[in-house]
Amino acid sequence: MKSAFIYTPAFDTYSLGTDHPFKPYKATMVYELCYRYGLFDHPWIKVLEPMPSPEEVMAEYHSQEYIEALKACNGGYYDFTMLHFGLGTGDNPVFKGVYDFSLLVLGATMAGTECILNGEADTVFSPVGGLHHGGLGHAEGFCYVNDIVIAIKRMLKRGFRKVLYVDIDAHHGNGVQDAFYDTDEVLFISIHQNGESLYPGTGFENEIGEGRGKGYTVNMPLPEYTDDEVYVRVFKEIFPPLAKAFDPDCVVAQIGLDTLKRDPLTNLRLTNNGYCAVMEEIRRGSSKILALGGGGYSVPDVVRGWTLAWAILNGVKPVDHFVGSVGSGVYGHGQSFDQLYDEPHRVSDALKKSVDSYVDNKLAYIKEQVFPIHGLSS
Repeated sequence: MKSAFIYTPAFDTYSLGTDHPFKPYKATMVYELCYRYGLFDHPWIKVLEPMPSPEEVMAEYHSQEYIEALKACNGGYYDFTMLHFGLGTGDNPVFKGVYDFSLLVLGATMAGTECILNGEADTVFSPVGGLHHGGLGHAEGFCYVNDIVIAIKRMLKRGFRKVLYVDIDAHHGNGVQDAFYDTDEVLFISIHQNGESLYPGTGFENEIGEGRGKGYTVNMPLPEYTDDEVYVRVFKEIFPPLAKAFDPDCVVAQIGLDTLKRDPLTNLRLTNNGYCAVMEEIRRGSSKILALGGGGYSVPDVVRGWTLAWAILNGVKPVDHFVGSVGSGVYGHGQSFDQLYDEPHRVSDALKKSVDSYVDNKLAYIKEQVFPIHGLSS
């Protein structure tokens, strides 16, 4: 096993705004907590510092017109014509260095991609990546560049026959879906809060691809108040059989943590216990995995969850070497991380019944419409 954690403190120098929920500095907090718990102290693990991507890599997916617009905003100034590109909105504000930040995000993801393609690593995690809403010619949903699409396209161009993309962010990965909706080279699986109650309003179960791609887009919308028990059940019924049937060369996983019950932007009720169970399943899905951070807006919860995810991806147990030492209760950015795991949480029986009924209906549709395309019985 060879693993690479992609990190640079340069992410700390960028901010989308004091009140904006997306915080690039959480990568440093994840790095520090992984260090505290000995999760880099293994011979097969390396920490790799990325460089910004060249502009031509962004052009492997995004339109040149959009790239030029984003570059023009790099000084932190813009005019109203930029709204055409999704720039200058509340979700995607223009800030000083927005273009440089986008190139650094892309550079981090592509560094991990190259590690996998060159055989330097089979397990990679880039916390500031997974910007799954970015469009061909526009920014949206906190995403200025779609690093995921570019990484998958690079894998396919460089010899991988099939890539499985799995997205466990609470928001539907619409930008990635749009890019691969008509191909059978990418199996897209997104499990998310339904579009009736959450941005981006897409990702319904009947969005299953078209043309050669019919059956290669799989969307599992979830109702509000979905908890660990339901989420893990749904994931196990969808991901393992499809992953086995598809037999990908690599899994690209967007492992956002805005599914947690304390997240301020979503309405699911997971704890990181359910999240860890899902990460175990993803780990078993392929011998090669590129994990990208994505969303998550309760920062302490995200940092603990991604630390656990890195441990799972490497098959190791976190051990706090600082426990009992003076000042051990306070760790970085004023946050206390004495406990990595959440307390269990289960919604009421009345809510559970409603949630179960909703997901059973969606699961039945997927098994009837998608599973047979992959040689699976419904």
